[in-house]
Amino acid sequence: MIDIEQKDYIRYSFESLNKNKRVWLAEPYGTIRWVYVSKADFDKLWPESPFKMAEKNYGIRAKFQLKKMLFGDYSLAKVIAFEKITGQPFIEK
Repeated sequence: MIDIEQKDYIRYSFESLNKNKRVWLAEPYGTIRWVYVSKADFDKLWPESPFKMAEKNYGIRAKFQLKKMLFGDYSLAKVIAFEKITGQPFIEK
């Protein structure tokens, strides 16, 4: 399935082929509404299902490092720090 609504379906397809994942930011930073991370970093952010995290009343807060690329997009983000926080995770369909 390709999400053409976000206008980055070419990048999404490329990142998916490389097993990278898109992460939506709960608090967008300027024009950045999502970032792409490696599967290993993605697994750090979701150690279990978001629904199980909601049942246990915790979420993950993370800091990312990324660079602006030539045509205005951003590089693959690296998770440089993350912490477990108390509270319901933001789950949206």
